[in-house]
Amino acid sequence: MMNTFRNAALLFASVLVSSTANAAQNHTPNTLYKHNYVAFQSGQSADNPVTVAARFTKPDGIEAPLPAVIIVHGSGGVDERGALYSQVLNRQGFATLEIDMWAARGLEGGLSRPKHVKETLPDVYAAIDYLKSRQDINAGELGLIGFSWGGVVAMLMAGEQESGSLKALVANYPVCWAYNKVSGYPFTGIAADRHLMILSGEEDKYDGPDDCKTLVSQLPQSNQSLVKLVTLPGATHAFELPRAESTFFDPYAFRGKGGNVPIRYNPEATKHALKLASQFFVTQLSD
Repeated sequence: MMNTFRNAALLFASVLVSSTANAAQNHTPNTLYKHNYVAFQSGQSADNPVTVAARFTKPDGIEAPLPAVIIVHGSGGVDERGALYSQVLNRQGFATLEIDMWAARGLEGGLSRPKHVKETLPDVYAAIDYLKSRQDINAGELGLIGFSWGGVVAMLMAGEQESGSLKALVANYPVCWAYNKVSGYPFTGIAADRHLMILSGEEDKYDGPDDCKTLVSQLPQSNQSLVKLVTLPGATHAFELPRAESTFFDPYAFRGKGGNVPIRYNPEATKHALKLASQFFVTQLSD
């Protein structure tokens, strides 16, 4: 939602999460990381191809195929959040693939975005296919984390039967009020062999106080155990962004009434979210 903040590196140093047992294969704190910028074609029609760019990162020196997590940005495009979660996940022994959905479409972010989140789901399927094509990736241990728009992606993919390769999904502040109310945003079940974690902010002004809890409670009883919901005290929308407090307008805010959404950096909520997300992927994606 904003340009990269120059002091993001300081945040990285302050919120690193300690290693979790059995998370990585022969991984140590001194492991180096390899970064590659890659591109692949999204599953669009032949007369309207979309080439998605992405940043692939993995711990160096690990020979066995790695589990991997796809990172999906918010409405503002790629920003510090992707790099922050990528670094923590890489330290836990995961490869990460952070995709850029806006550059492929010539979009600027903010309200310059597709009309519907489902328009970007083919990018995720293309990212899955790309990861499965790599010999250094364990194709059976794939996850996804998304922020805001990307959180909605995670919610929709949780119920997509065709996305069976995704075993674990994390949705950060995914606008809970809209599902099953706005056309094209169903959330009625979790696909087989899949787990979802929702991280919501107590002060997120897209939703009412209990919208996420109510949404999960409406799932079939057998599915509710597949969803972990955590509401973070004092957290606004995009609480991980280390910037001065600000607001931005979104017509989907305030349960669809529209309005200015506050964003306020919360270091404690950020640290907690990083720990929760990394532990969730360790649990779900480790053999």
